[in-house]
Amino acid sequence: MAGKATFILGIHNHQPVGNFDHVIEDAYRRAYLPFIEVMKDYPGIPFSLHNSGILWDWFSAKHPEYIETVAAMVSEGRVELMSAGYYEPILTVIPERDRQGQLSMMSDFLRERFGRTPRGCWLTERIWDPNLPDTLARAGLEYVVVDDSHFKSAGFRSEEMKGSFFTEDNGSFIRVFPIDRKLRYLIPFHQPGEVIDYLRRVAAMDTPGGNVAVLADDGEKFGLWTGTYNLCYVENWLRRFCDLLMENSDWLEVRTFSPVVDSAPPLGIVYLPTASYSEMMEWALPLRAQRSYHEAKDILAASGRFEEPAEAVRGGLWRNFLVKYEESNWMHKRMLGVSSMVGEFGRSAGKAASANALSHLYQAQCNCAYWHGLFGGLYLPHLRSAVFHHLIEAENAVAGDRRGRGVECASRDIDGDGTEETAVSTPLIRAFFKKRGAVLRELDSLDPAFNVTDTLTRREEFYHGELLKLAERGSGRGGETVSIHDMASAKEEGLEKRLFYDRLPRASLVDHFLAGGTEIGALAGGLFEDMGDFAAGDWDLATRAGKGKVVLEFSRGGIVSQPGGPVKVAVVKRITMTDSSPSLDVGYTIVPSGGRLKARFAVESVFSMLAGNAPDRYFSFPGREVAERHLASTGEEDGVSSVSMVDEWLDLSVTLEFEPAALFWRFPVETVSNSDAGYERVYQGSAVVPVWDLDLDDGGPASFRIVIRLGGAKIGREERPRK
Repeated sequence: MAGKATFILGIHNHQPVGNFDHVIEDAYRRAYLPFIEVMKDYPGIPFSLHNSGILWDWFSAKHPEYIETVAAMVSEGRVELMSAGYYEPILTVIPERDRQGQLSMMSDFLRERFGRTPRGCWLTERIWDPNLPDTLARAGLEYVVVDDSHFKSAGFRSEEMKGSFFTEDNGSFIRVFPIDRKLRYLIPFHQPGEVIDYLRRVAAMDTPGGNVAVLADDGEKFGLWTGTYNLCYVENWLRRFCDLLMENSDWLEVRTFSPVVDSAPPLGIVYLPTASYSEMMEWALPLRAQRSYHEAKDILAASGRFEEPAEAVRGGLWRNFLVKYEESNWMHKRMLGVSSMVGEFGRSAGKAASANALSHLYQAQCNCAYWHGLFGGLYLPHLRSAVFHHLIEAENAVAGDRRGRGVECASRDIDGDGTEETAVSTPLIRAFFKKRGAVLRELDSLDPAFNVTDTLTRREEFYHGELLKLAERGSGRGGETVSIHDMASAKEEGLEKRLFYDRLPRASLVDHFLAGGTEIGALAGGLFEDMGDFAAGDWDLATRAGKGKVVLEFSRGGIVSQPGGPVKVAVVKRITMTDSSPSLDVGYTIVPSGGRLKARFAVESVFSMLAGNAPDRYFSFPGREVAERHLASTGEEDGVSSVSMVDEWLDLSVTLEFEPAALFWRFPVETVSNSDAGYERVYQGSAVVPVWDLDLDDGGPASFRIVIRLGGAKIGREERPRK
């Protein structure tokens, strides 16, 4: 009805699987708890609430009083609870059986704990695909909320979206509500009166079925985002806003989604393209396309003809992250493989065993570590590590007790790059190898469940250009509170000097032929010349299985540049894994032909223990003292035959043995990434590189051996210097 408006307030709270407990506690104290405490005082302002399953579990364990408060508000009709995938997966990129499993898990929890069956769904990262109506309707849901950018991609104008719409797939209908972008940027960053003025303009419209304006957004913006705690609870923005909502209740009604579904007819039917919010679609673009996107957006803004230039330029889709980041694609494809394994296991396993495997699989599907935008996401090692931890535990649950099962070897194209990867499993470890480069792509400890090679390639990002501009003019802003999308600052000085980029995706057992005299700084900074074509080349692979062991023999005939011209070089890399030792025994044979070979042979690997400067994680060199032992240290040691990386917190160590003794380089792999608090340096892992000098006549062979062994942290404690 003209002159009146309906305002729907929806709050979405979420923390990633694997996030630190103190981080979640801080979010609780600064955002989740104070928001609820304020809203308790306004019984006339109902709101819709979604907490991810990760948070429901955390509240149950740490702050059950929060759940009791929410339960009371639900019973009074003041809070409508929304569903979603329990562990906050992106529904469009997990199998349908897992979509239904995750949605059912959340619905079951809400029904059992709060006595309410959810009617609607928060859509993770608002990532929409045209097949979702069928998924959601099959899960018993009646509505979902998405961004208005989805509608604008389908040709709608802002004034045409003040209500809900029907959409369908395969005859399955569901109601869809567009989230008002204007409200997302007004709340809470502008004065409450400005929000009311905007809602008054909505009320002046004459929309069939009512003038409905929806804000469904992150609860963290009410206290956790930079500057918002002071804004919302010291300056009392939230109370002032609620007061104005009550004062204007003669024309402005605050409702939750379900009453609007029941009372207001849909504005029509709509078919939405694959989409997310505009910022997500921008972040998903590759670097070159991102630059074009911003250039086009700036041109449109300068024309003055577009109210929202960013929405007039189409970005990418979420799946582009699987192309943009090899690590994201690898995790995703590993997850799909484990999902298939768990699905098959569930058909014959007992209820408890199946539930355990599913729980780990579902936690591994939490979206946060699979992408990167404004927040760290993929760039945060502890989030990636949590994904791998749960994938490994799901595999452990399916495999059961592996003692006595020997060594298992299987090959298939895991990541869709067109070549097969080979997985080797022993009772203690699991390793994945790629024929391209003959590299070790992943090495897992099964107990503890931990991927010791999880790292991230150093890439150029669009915001690196913004960081360089920031360094030129000086960082920082004034004291005003601004939207998180408009912040720009650096968490430490000199970050622009740490922008290094890798030529190839990070992996282990990467073979380099370097010019004589090449120093550690060249390799660490990505400034070296690789004289050989082995690191990125395709290798042949022969697999031999024996009693209790598997031997992978990689071979390649390549070339190595020399001052007098290229020399043909044959390299054989034999990797032996047995059922009796958590180790990889790697033997090299190098033979030049057609000329003399003079070079440095360097084998680069990366191992990650998550913390580069923690006192309980360090390098241990038997029989020698080094100036710096922390994992983020840089150093060169001559004549090294053994070195260990030790993690006392995990009770895990990675020991490398070299034969003959090698010149040993170590340096941290660190990225510079964007976050909600500014640009930051993140330790991704430690590169460890044995180096041998080659001077071989035509046909003269050289042999080297590297043993990589996983074990407990006891070796490190025994060898630590006594005070």
